[in-house]
Formats: sequence, structure tokens, C-alpha cells
Amino acid sequence: MLSPAKINLGLEIPYKRPDGFHEIRSVFLRLNWGDDIGIEPIDPGRFELVSENQIILEKRRLYDEVSEKGDLSKNILFKTFTKVRTHYRELPGVRIHLTKKIPPAAGLGGGSTNAASLLSFYFGLGPEFHSDELLRLAAEIGADVPFFLSEGNAFVSGKGEIMREIEVHSGQGILALTPQVLSTAEMYAGLKKPLQADPPSKKWISLREDVEFALKEGNWAALRGKLVNDFEPLAFQKFPELGKLKESLLANGASYSSLTGSGSCIYGLVQGLEIREELLAKMQTEFPDLTFVSFNY
Repeated sequence: MLSPAKINLGLEIPYKRPDGFHEIRSVFLRLNWGDDIGIEPIDPGRFELVSENQIILEKRRLYDEVSEKGDLSKNILFKTFTKVRTHYRELPGVRIHLTKKIPPAAGLGGGSTNAASLLSFYFGLGPEFHSDELLRLAAEIGADVPFFLSEGNAFVSGKGEIMREIEVHSGQGILALTPQVLSTAEMYAGLKKPLQADPPSKKWISLREDVEFALKEGNWAALRGKLVNDFEPLAFQKFPELGKLKESLLANGASYSSLTGSGSCIYGLVQGLEIREELLAKMQTEFPDLTFVSFNY
């Protein structure tokens, strides 16, 4: 089954929370591209991972370091298995076959989506594993994991655990799988956001009406300047080629383009299949050393 990637339409970080996390607001968009994962039950207590690493060459080693070829204890699937088993020791072990396509350090939720796939597998095994418990465990594993347990797209706030499903018009886009590595911790530290002890204001827990309307209508050009990623200035300063990539996507036909997450992948949304194919051809010609992926949502 597909373990889908996500992209962020905008990612604002208004302040740092007293608990050490940063407050975020973003639209999470689920793609029809990602990892392929198969899970089967085995004897209780056993965990087996069999990976086929198809990540772009520059980032392939990052996954190998936490796969069965490296330190498996650092793998999010193993961490998820361990956490589930501490609560439900009677559940079976798992053998997981993973075709890994989503690169790490990309802003695409590659680890979180895998964790959600495993939780969904266990969630379907018995009525005692209720959805509230599932969401609690998911949030403990990672802030993005609860999103991947749902089917739709969402406006996300809090530290990532507060979600409101929203309507987004179907569409197409191009994703550039970039080789640059941006440390999430360093990117957040670079924002230098002030500590905020007060409860969040209403403006941080809702979307502007014009933004919601543009999302429903699929008017991606209307999102320019309204949905922004606060990490872009930092990312483009460290790797100017990422900024040039975004500019090229817009110049060659994308209606909206952005860094996703804290980076380093860049995407462009388009108004139709024909435009997407033209954009893909132009980008592959201009950036022959990069890998581009077409996606729908």
C-alpha cells in the first residue's frame, strides 16, 4: 500500500512555546506519491524490516544509517513498534517490506507517514485499539504522524497535533527531490522566535477566508504572498540554488511554488496536466542533475 508524502502550503512559525516546541500553522497536502509498504503479522515480540532503498543517491545513506543495514533502533518504524508493544503486548510482531522513495531531510514527512502506516495496521487488528488512543500514540511518536492517519488534507496548528480537515481542489504538481540537507533543529533555532507563554490568539488557529476560498477553487496563483514558508529565507541563504529552483518553477509555468517543511525539497503547483508536462520537460532540461516527480492530490 502507499505510504504517502505530504507537502506544506505555507508554514508559519509565530512563536516558541513554553514546552520547548514551536507553534506552527500550515496546510498539509497529501500526495499520491510516496513509499510502498507491506506489513504482515509474525510471532509476538518480533520486528523485521526489509527495505529497498530507492531514495535519490545523495540522501540514500541517510536512510541506510537507520534501516536494517544500520542502527535499527533509530528507525521510526521500530520506535513505533516498541511504543505500541509497551501498551499492547498481546499484539503480533511485524514483518515490514518497505520500498523507500521519500528522502530524509526533505520536508515530505517520510518517517511520519511510515509510522502512521504501521499504526493503521495495528489499529485494524482489534476493536480495543480505539481512535483516541491511536491519535495519542501517534502524537507521541511525531508531530506529523496524526495527519497521516486521516484521509484528507488539513489545516494544522499547535505543534502539529491540532488538525482541521479542509477542502482542497484536486490538482497536479512537480516535486524536485533536492540533495541538500537542512537540519530541522538548526532551521528552527535559526528562526530565533520569542518565547510565548500566553494562549494562542485566534489568528493562529484559523485560515483567512480568501485563502480557504482559493484552496477550494484551486486558484493556486492567489496563494502567492498569502501562504508563506518562514524557513525559506534561511534555506535560500544557505543554499541559493534552492531559491533559483523556486524562481525557475514559477517562471516556467507553476502557479505556486514553495519549500516544503523545513526543507529541502521544492514543489510547484500547476493549473492542468498539459502545463505540468510542459513544466516537467523544461525543469529537466534546465536542471539535468536533479530528480523531479510528478504528483496529483
